[in-house]
Amino acid sequence: MKKLFAVSYLLIVNFLVTQGVFSQVKELHQSSVQILARVQKDKILLRWAVTTANAWKKTNKSGFTLEKYVLSRDGKRLPSLEKVWAKKIQAAPIETWQEIVEEDNNAAIIAQALFGESFFIEGGSEGQLADIYNLVNENEQRFSFSLLAADMSFEAAKKAGWGFEDTDVKLHEKYVYKIKPATIENTSEIVKIKGTATIASIKEYEPLPAPIDFQGIFGDKNVILTWEYQLFKTIYTSYNLERSEDGVNFTSLSKEPLVNLNDKPEAPAKRMFYIDSLANNTKTYYYRVNGISPFGEKGLYSTIISGEGKPILPYTPRVFDVQLTKNTNEAIITWEFPEKGETLLEKFQLLIAPVDKGPYVVAVDNISPQQRKLTYSKLQASNYVKIKAIGKDPKQEKTSFSTLIQPLDRIPPAIPTELSGKIDSLGVVHITWKQNIEPDFLGYRVFRSFLKDEEPSQITVSPISQNSFIDTVTVKNLNAEVFYSIVAVDKRHNHSEKSEVLILEKPDVIPPTAPVFSGYKIKEGKIIIEWIPSSEEKATHVLLRENLTEKKELETVFSTNDTIHQYIDTKLKSNNRYRYHIKAIDKSGLTSPPSTPLTIEMIDLTPKEYIKGLDFVVNRETNHIELFWRANKDEIAEYTIYKQLKEEQPSTWRIVPSDIKKVVDTEVSPNETYIYHIRALLKKGGYAKVKTIEIKF
Repeated sequence: MKKLFAVSYLLIVNFLVTQGVFSQVKELHQSSVQILARVQKDKILLRWAVTTANAWKKTNKSGFTLEKYVLSRDGKRLPSLEKVWAKKIQAAPIETWQEIVEEDNNAAIIAQALFGESFFIEGGSEGQLADIYNLVNENEQRFSFSLLAADMSFEAAKKAGWGFEDTDVKLHEKYVYKIKPATIENTSEIVKIKGTATIASIKEYEPLPAPIDFQGIFGDKNVILTWEYQLFKTIYTSYNLERSEDGVNFTSLSKEPLVNLNDKPEAPAKRMFYIDSLANNTKTYYYRVNGISPFGEKGLYSTIISGEGKPILPYTPRVFDVQLTKNTNEAIITWEFPEKGETLLEKFQLLIAPVDKGPYVVAVDNISPQQRKLTYSKLQASNYVKIKAIGKDPKQEKTSFSTLIQPLDRIPPAIPTELSGKIDSLGVVHITWKQNIEPDFLGYRVFRSFLKDEEPSQITVSPISQNSFIDTVTVKNLNAEVFYSIVAVDKRHNHSEKSEVLILEKPDVIPPTAPVFSGYKIKEGKIIIEWIPSSEEKATHVLLRENLTEKKELETVFSTNDTIHQYIDTKLKSNNRYRYHIKAIDKSGLTSPPSTPLTIEMIDLTPKEYIKGLDFVVNRETNHIELFWRANKDEIAEYTIYKQLKEEQPSTWRIVPSDIKKVVDTEVSPNETYIYHIRALLKKGGYAKVKTIEIKF
């Protein structure tokens, strides 16, 4: 038989681009069967399909084996699956299809795909049909269209052997349904198509959801209806859209269910769209939509939306000329609008805004429909103007494109004054100043530098309107001050001069650098210590000393905030070891790290006093001076005595052995002053301390 049934052209076109549940299946490496289960209150509906055209062709001959098992009972899983039955299911004979075909176009498509010698479409031009046929070969067409049609009609799917309705179900049981290709009768051929399974229980019944986010955009005698599609893509294969004129009685807008024509694997659709035409713009129309599942179930209706068409004006005004007058902030605005459209107008309006994106406000209202020119004298620094045409019908409006008007102004705003600010311990800077009051004032630009003579850089991206600014700086660096200045800007971008520089001191969180010992000397029982001062200006330097020999604690021996870098320590004990430390303290009380300590051993090189009790006797009768002293002769090798007249240099007078402790000088003259120095040479080497005596004869 050459053809069995004729199929509607429009229906086939819709099927070709839609993506139903099973029609979305992609070609896999291995052919398989996929199965869906839909739970109802008293039965379980099953739908299955193969994944490739070749598998479809084979299973049309073999049919399928559907097996039912009990998985759990009363909420407890059975130790093993309990088999209930196994059924062979395949397409009904061709002679049983006539009745369902006459009532269901989807059944006609499936029957033609299964039994027709050729698969063709009636209606449309040859060019359109040729484009469709060039997409796929005939076997692919039979496969694709039949699955699409099965998605649209569960009754037709059952007739084709792709669906089953199980009514023998119990509330307390959960079932496993397995599906696989059946063995082809009277042949040894094995159909190598992978089977699958699904689990279902009527206890898990849930009603089908209502479509969400249903919206309508009403235009001139039309409305664009749209709702969420992607969320329910696996639940609904098509939709039923209905309209009402009273909000009570609804009728479907299409004979066939609506499918999404824009859903493609590489660009999946997120929403459904439908455009409905309206008879007029004065009547309110009501709409609702519900989904249809692959099992033919209809879901709940969406919320009802309503609206009226919005008439539009056929003409739009156009501002084509703007001329500034000699008066300040005044311009003549001229626009175009066809005279034949004046009868449709109620008025014009002049709209104005400071920026192109608005918001626009009505600057002049109730402009005559015959008027095409207007003088406006309240211009600001920047003005975007539009002309709006308002029709006699309140819903009719058309607005021109915007046009910029900028009056001339070269006068900058006042220089910002009364700057004040503070930097906190985290480096956050708060600056304020006196607000400008110019009517065309736009904002401020803030400039900053870290050196007094450095060219400041702008730190605001665009003018700020508020008379305050928050900045952040790094506290831990060598710059103790930050310099700020402010520039005011008006709406014509005239800039004032920079304000006076605001100098802000950073909080001192960096300790001064440590001073460094540069050297020392030991001289005459004193220690002279020198150091290189800290680089911190006006830092106080503190010198500390520790007696290591006597194990005494550190004590401050010297402190100065001057430029002194030397100290002579006299309060010392011979043959004691001392350790010195020096540190710097800045004006914030921060102390430098400790310097490298300086350890010095105080060795007394001063000769010891061995000669004691040096005295004299003057005898003027015998004209001599007698000198005598005490000393331990065991430690002394000899004595050297030096004699000098006052105001002259001493010279060696006598050298006597250690057992002599008295000498007589007979070479003296009256009225002369004689000075004697006695130095002892020690047996162990070295000299004792020189003893000196002055005698007036």
